[in-house]
Amino acid sequence: MAEPKGNIEKNMKDELLEAAARLFRRKGFDGTSMQDIAKEVGILKGSIYYHFSSKNEIFREVLTNGIDPVLKISTRLLQESLSPRAKLEKFLRNHLGYIMEHNDSLVIFFQEREKIPSDKTESYLHKRDRYEGVLRSILEEGVKDGDFPQVDVTLTTFSILGMCNWIIQWYDPGGPKTPQEITDHYIQLICDRMLKPD
Repeated sequence: MAEPKGNIEKNMKDELLEAAARLFRRKGFDGTSMQDIAKEVGILKGSIYYHFSSKNEIFREVLTNGIDPVLKISTRLLQESLSPRAKLEKFLRNHLGYIMEHNDSLVIFFQEREKIPSDKTESYLHKRDRYEGVLRSILEEGVKDGDFPQVDVTLTTFSILGMCNWIIQWYDPGGPKTPQEITDHYIQLICDRMLKPD
């Protein structure tokens, strides 16, 4: 039975986004052309415009596809009946696991953010702020309940995310440490040492 047309179109769109993400990471936004993306997928350049109006639109969708899954998971986490310590551990496991499995969009954002006008990444930045807000809420709840020490929540949020996001600079899937081992180590550092109650 033939695959429905809608599914074929969606599959091609996803394939174009995945190819673009690889190229943006390898060659940068400016160094990647629509022709490069078309060649990567094996289609004519003109066929891309059936799915996207411009390279800027592709770039925005690549970034959005990167943050949407973790934002959705983290937002649900706030509603769970867990202690702040348990919420933080779950947040970190989701965040670190996602970085190590699907880090193209994060790498692209960090590499390209100085080159791309803010209006082209406005939606991504709004979602990133909401995501950071989830972590701040968990830390605020933990400080209030005594699960965490009296820390500056904003600085601690940036410190935790900065430490976790730096993984994109050195993580090697073929390296000596598994994602599980790396995640466990980070959780021990953050939850059991940095945020150990007074």
